[in-house]
Amino acid sequence: MRELFLVIFFLYGFSMQAQIKEFELQSGDLIFQEDCSGNTDNTIKAVTNSLENYQFTHVGIVYVDDNDSIYVLEAIHPVVSKTPLESYLFPKDKNCVPKSVVGRLKEIYRPIIPDALLLGLNLMGKAYDDGFILGNDKYYCSEFVYEILLKANCNQPVFLLNEMTFKSPDTGEITEGWKRYFARFNLPIPEGEPGINPGAMSRSDAIDIVHIY
Repeated sequence: MRELFLVIFFLYGFSMQAQIKEFELQSGDLIFQEDCSGNTDNTIKAVTNSLENYQFTHVGIVYVDDNDSIYVLEAIHPVVSKTPLESYLFPKDKNCVPKSVVGRLKEIYRPIIPDALLLGLNLMGKAYDDGFILGNDKYYCSEFVYEILLKANCNQPVFLLNEMTFKSPDTGEITEGWKRYFARFNLPIPEGEPGINPGAMSRSDAIDIVHIY
């Protein structure tokens, strides 16, 4: 049994490395993810429109350091973090592998990437924003990417904000999942407030989709 486990572990590790090496990421690339489990993620999917047939629940921005090590800067519970690429693509705390899609900023925005990443690195350790409210020195995933690109671009938005909704497109009512989510944190539901989500980002004209893991 132990030998079988070692073989499976080796094959899984080999497969991970092959997928990572088959495409060359660049600093500033956005990696959108559609999770395959979790109540909160399913709640997000219920009210999010994404690129094509995806229902993205998360996004992070790629950072390649001076040693060519690749990380993803992301706002995730409990704090904004610098996550190794392999851990981002193949999280060990999940019972399945999320779908990951790479969006590359168009050429006009490439010059702002170094400043955006520096701003992002300076936000490491900031608290995750459970309430999805802009401007409170806490960050949810797409807000984090939006803010660092906005500031690096002289406060001209790369991605546009929209009115957040937590309502089901089928019923027009706030979903029970979101009601439970905000009740758990004793927070108001910011229906109609300005915000941004990974799905909206994935459909933006500011990026080109360049790879699917």
